[in-house]
Amino acid sequence: MTIFNADSTFVWRLMRAEEAPLVHQLHCAVLALVPQGMVRPDDLGHFQSHAERQGRVLCCHADGELVAYGVLAMESHTVDHMAELLQAGPADRARMCVLDGAASLPEWRGRRLHCAGIEERIALGQSLGRTLVSATVAPENMRSLRGLLLEGFSVRRYAIVYGGLARLVMLRDLAQPPVRWNKQHEVASNDHISHRMALSEGLVGYECWQDQDQRWYVNYGTAARA
Repeated sequence: MTIFNADSTFVWRLMRAEEAPLVHQLHCAVLALVPQGMVRPDDLGHFQSHAERQGRVLCCHADGELVAYGVLAMESHTVDHMAELLQAGPADRARMCVLDGAASLPEWRGRRLHCAGIEERIALGQSLGRTLVSATVAPENMRSLRGLLLEGFSVRRYAIVYGGLARLVMLRDLAQPPVRWNKQHEVASNDHISHRMALSEGLVGYECWQDQDQRWYVNYGTAARA
């Protein structure tokens, strides 16, 4: 897909196997700029294995430069683990995919690349029969959490994954219509205990907002009856 911006043209396409080192280099450059635990560190093998065998990697180029990427997992241990956490049966596992990593260079942010990367991977997964889409995000990573919620995902679980990282487990079912929610609680985005308590009550996190002091909150609730 090609996206026209005021000052650049962004082209999303599948990563070729030989481009995996370049994507990994971008990942490492971004990883060095964020707080520890915010982004999962991935080795080169992660990108190589998702060139086709375990999934796909989408690359975004602007003026010939790699500026962003997004990983779509379909046949990896991560997908199996998400299916287990979300208690997905065999039929749902067969249609499940995971948005398993994404990044954009800091100097190219503010051009909606994060949401575009989510949308591109959802469309790719759907074209391959993967209509149940999961993702994980650190509660403090508001850029990613906000993007996922805006794209129709909801918070379904809290889990310690990837060797000890705290994550909210997100889900979007493309086979289901959008849900209207009844708000029950609001939880500060960095309040891990309250996230866990809301989820233990059977609530779902469905939107986020910012107060006058620039603090972020997630609204939790139940699906509204028709």
